[in-house]
Amino acid sequence: MSYKTILVHVTPGAAGDARIRFAAALAREAGAHLVGSCPSGVSRFIPSSSLAGGGSALAMRCAELRRDAGEALARFERLAGEEAVASWEARFIDDEAGAGLALQARYCNLVVVGQADRDVAAPMLPSYLPGYLIVNGGRPVLVAPAGSAVLAPQGAALLAWNGSVEATRAAAAALPLLRSARCTTVLGLDDGTAGADLAACRELAAWLKRQGVAARADCRAAADDAGEVLLAAAADNQAGLLVMGGYGRTRLRELVLGGVTATVLRGMTLPVLFGH
Repeated sequence: MSYKTILVHVTPGAAGDARIRFAAALAREAGAHLVGSCPSGVSRFIPSSSLAGGGSALAMRCAELRRDAGEALARFERLAGEEAVASWEARFIDDEAGAGLALQARYCNLVVVGQADRDVAAPMLPSYLPGYLIVNGGRPVLVAPAGSAVLAPQGAALLAWNGSVEATRAAAAALPLLRSARCTTVLGLDDGTAGADLAACRELAAWLKRQGVAARADCRAAADDAGEVLLAAAADNQAGLLVMGGYGRTRLRELVLGGVTATVLRGMTLPVLFGH
């Protein structure tokens, strides 16, 4: 499996530029088509009559968001050209970020988004966006840490394993990245279940080796805050990439993420690929 279409969420600022360059490098290496998308943040449910006058505060704000999106996409085009991506396109979507990107995710192999960034207008990069796409996008989501100037998963990688469907999908989706990693550690948090013990991690490591991934197995004792354990393990292994399943505790409205996923999304300082 390889990534043939990569969708990257385009936003202004240094973190947005790093995310674009990272996605461009992935697309260049895979020979993939890169789609840079910048939803304006203007909801499709705003009646056109509310904007017709052009002089209201709402109309002026929507115009500002659309202008910012256009400028961000122009920057994407410049960066994609600098990164020598063979095939790319800039795509403006006049919609709320979550809904707009989730729909486009259906037609790609990988979605690249970022953590919430205080320097970016909230409608462009709402705090709920990564979690929303993990559950509703239908594709693996690679989340880049906010404020990171360099994203480099080509070093060591850490794969969180508990035998779940979500973790299985994440492992399969991450194969193109894991093959380029120096070494992948399959880490189980042993809570007494068969899917998280060392034997299970060794079995997955053996499967990864057959896929061309340099892998080894490890296991740590389960803790109350498994997300913090994973982040600490990533730091201990000097990992440039964390791969894990994305889990939702409840389906109240569209999404409420809790536990491990929420902790990692909040505290991550390295790229994390989520599968759901």
